[in-house]
Amino acid sequence: MYIKSVYKQVNENKSAKEYRKELKEISDINLRRNSKFNVMAVLSVLKTLKNIEYSKSLSIYLASEYGCVEDLLKVLNQINCDYPMVMPFDFLNINTNNTGFLISQALTTYGNNINITSKDLSFEKAFELAYFDFKIEKVDEVLLGGVDESLEYINEHNSFISNLDNFVSKDGSSWLYINNDKNNALARIKHFEFFTNLEDLNNFLKTIDYKIVGLNQFARKYVNKLEVNNNLIYKSEDNFYGTYSVSDIIDILKKEEESSIYISLDNNQRAYLFYFENIK
Repeated sequence: MYIKSVYKQVNENKSAKEYRKELKEISDINLRRNSKFNVMAVLSVLKTLKNIEYSKSLSIYLASEYGCVEDLLKVLNQINCDYPMVMPFDFLNINTNNTGFLISQALTTYGNNINITSKDLSFEKAFELAYFDFKIEKVDEVLLGGVDESLEYINEHNSFISNLDNFVSKDGSSWLYINNDKNNALARIKHFEFFTNLEDLNNFLKTIDYKIVGLNQFARKYVNKLEVNNNLIYKSEDNFYGTYSVSDIIDILKKEEESSIYISLDNNQRAYLFYFENIK
């Protein structure tokens, strides 16, 4: 598996109108009445695949922690008012499954379309499924991304999400385009492993060589239990949003080290390990 193209978009909280304006500059697709979440996703996908020759059977794996939060709140407010009347487009916009369809429509593809959410490790779970589908040769070309809206407009949002470093919650939509062609690749995905405990993870770390290591927020919390060289730990940019690990991975890949790893833990200290090899 080779990563051929990446795109990272992380912003302070912006309006759907701002994203639509940016989308209009590169595409004639009409998302005037679609959610901010949908516009963010389509905009970033088109930028990821700019100048890329992808097949029409391209499979799409979309990860999100929160989905279409802004439109969900709008619908809940409509329901809870004195004269509840949910507007049709507002109701449709709370369905994150629509996003995959809109991406396929924008790309004119007909491959698999899968949306995944899993507390704190949504991108990792989506990557795991895509990796497995590659291994069994179900797919040979995928678009894999994480999209989440900022929660800054929601009162006390940190009380119901994991934000261990108390970062500002941002808009994020970042993507990887992966296939089996080594030519002009950015990196090779050498290993992707899941560990149910840190002992097994540390034993595996002893068997591999890497020049830089990225850590998600839980890995940073338990870093003293990880047998990694602290001098190799990459100080992540403030990419914080629901599926920020994909943007962290993109940052690490852009360092163009010979080999790199990214460790994602959950609060129960189960771990995913990404191992990348630079293509020279």
